[in-house]
Amino acid sequence: MNEALKFPEPQGSVLEQPWLFFDEEIEAAEERLLAFGVKNYHAKSFTHFVYQLGVLEPSKMLSLSRDFRKRLQDCVDTRLLPIKKRLVSKDGTVKFLFEVRGPKSLEEIEAVYIPEKSRVTLCVSSQVGCKMGCRFCLTAQLGFRANLSAGDIVRQVMTVNADPELRPVTNIVFMGMGEPFDNLDEVRKATKILTHERGLKLSARKICVSTVGLADRIDSLTKEEPFRLAVSLNSSDDVSRNEVMPINRRWNLERLLESCLRYSQRTNKKVTFEYILMKGVTDRDEDLRNLVRLLSPIPCKLNLIPYNESPFTPFKRPTEERILEFHAGLLKAQFPVFIRKNRGNDIFAACGMLKRVDPQSSVIPEA
Repeated sequence: MNEALKFPEPQGSVLEQPWLFFDEEIEAAEERLLAFGVKNYHAKSFTHFVYQLGVLEPSKMLSLSRDFRKRLQDCVDTRLLPIKKRLVSKDGTVKFLFEVRGPKSLEEIEAVYIPEKSRVTLCVSSQVGCKMGCRFCLTAQLGFRANLSAGDIVRQVMTVNADPELRPVTNIVFMGMGEPFDNLDEVRKATKILTHERGLKLSARKICVSTVGLADRIDSLTKEEPFRLAVSLNSSDDVSRNEVMPINRRWNLERLLESCLRYSQRTNKKVTFEYILMKGVTDRDEDLRNLVRLLSPIPCKLNLIPYNESPFTPFKRPTEERILEFHAGLLKAQFPVFIRKNRGNDIFAACGMLKRVDPQSSVIPEA
């Protein structure tokens, strides 16, 4: 990139480094573009080129003036994420290893592309590593490295959408690396860009943000949030949840479920609960009874996730017979419950398996 031109921001300061376009919400980005001295429709035209036409090179935006294109080339950074590795599962799932810039060095994150007949879901990361320490999750073994910016999150979607071999993303789940509610400001900003009519125009109903149970952050959510809430429950009593999810020692099940009920009442939205079935740990008959009792007061649905085994954790997947028995027991109680299909296990792309693991290796790289 050429040496950046200096131009005034609306506030009167100067910009000396290329400006990361994807880090700004739509209106704020367009306002900053006005500092070039262009009309409002020129700024909106640039946004349209980037988000809706996927044209990222200013020189190819031929409806813009030559001078505007030249200054954009030098001053605005619309680069996608570098792809360090792209693994394709036998079931069609694709795992991407991206490179992002951390506070002190380059870092790596993963995102997972999950194609289905009627939709395409992208599981995105919100942090490099994670600080929540869930014992069944490989990402937790990395520890916490850095928060991702809104632009890092949005660029995961943009980079995957630019792949000519793949269908465009229709649904997004924040269930990759990191705890989204531990980086809520940037996640909120990203979802606003993803759903904006001049952004990627995705439906807010098709974006789901997951949390391990940060009850105070759930209490901060409003009806206007452009996403649905998912809560990783993964246990039906405080004793076992304390063991597998340390966050429960701060926000126990009673406090967490109270916040979920208030959220549903406040927003008129259902909560999606995620529940990992681990043999002898969360698939007991008492777990089934507890789930019905705990979740019945809350407008919700429950996704059962049979555990994805790996050599790096001690937990095991229940038998298929036990999974179906557990599911049938919840259905008998007239509970809205679904079994999540496992995708991408062979490339370590399934739920709880994101940790830069090469499926040909038995060693997890150091963070």
